Amino acid sequence: MQLTFRAANPAKTQTPVGQQLVRGQYENCNAAQSTKHHSQQQDTEAAARTPSCGMQITQEEALEVLLIVLAFNQEDAWIARQEAGLFDYPERSLIPDVRFDLSTYGDANATKDFRFDVNGVKLLANLLALPATVITDEGDRCGHEEALAIMLHRLSYPRRLHDMMNKFGRSTSALSRIFLWMNRRYKEKMYFNLKLVQAKMNEYCSAIQSRSSAQGFFAFPDGTKIPICRPSPRRGHSSENLQRQVYSGHKRIHCILFQGLTTPDGLCIHFFGPYEGRRHDTTVFAASGILQYFDKHPIFEGKAIFGDPAYS
Repeated sequence: MQLTFRAANPAKTQTPVGQQLVRGQYENCNAAQSTKHHSQQQDTEAAARTPSCGMQITQEEALEVLLIVLAFNQEDAWIARQEAGLFDYPERSLIPDVRFDLSTYGDANATKDFRFDVNGVKLLANLLALPATVITDEGDRCGHEEALAIMLHRLSYPRRLHDMMNKFGRSTSALSRIFLWMNRRYKEKMYFNLKLVQAKMNEYCSAIQSRSSAQGFFAFPDGTKIPICRPSPRRGHSSENLQRQVYSGHKRIHCILFQGLTTPDGLCIHFFGPYEGRRHDTTVFAASGILQYFDKHPIFEGKAIFGDPAYS
């Protein structure tokens, strides 16, 4: 595309509407530098007073501004804007081609992929008070429903990021960054759902007591071993035997170990791991610090959890 401007008679110049808008933004930001006789120092000082001019522009808009600046021989003004930081952090817009659309899902597929139906995912996104647009520290942007769907899909089953690329239309790196952002935001709730237990503690204890003579019990701890492939030897670490670390002699498989705490209604209120498959359930239980967590909250006073003989 070739841009043509007639400086001698600007009133007759026919400029596209998009360029007029961008040029208007540029001229508003550059009002203190309207003549080319201003020095570069004055340009810098004027830009420093209003470094962003109250606007955030995209990369395409910045390129169009550059073309207009070059056409008017205002290279000094462009340099001043760069030094003032106007173009350091251009806005990254959502890309329609890869935007996740939850409304295209049926409840059957949504339940299999996310463990919630469509309305359940939307309700959960609202209850978690997610922002409308999730922005990671690295600048990845996605809608709140997509961010939640990425986390739910990742946690619903041991999935590889590579397998999620086609579903969400994002690279493995972007998926990882969005998932980690969600994980950091809600890691305390995933470690232990204290609010839920406070609301249902008496109900849990009554449910267990109605089926047994045990009193004061509200949950059941247990370890879960997830099979994995046999690890290959590492180069340069001849003394390190990874396959032995993850091999469970009891199950006779290579695996990783997680610990969960389940209530009578089937909810997992605590989750911890992974650990090497060779570890015992009691080792992971001690490392989780769950007993120390109980000691810090008065609601657990006089209450107990019931495990199998392996925890004795």
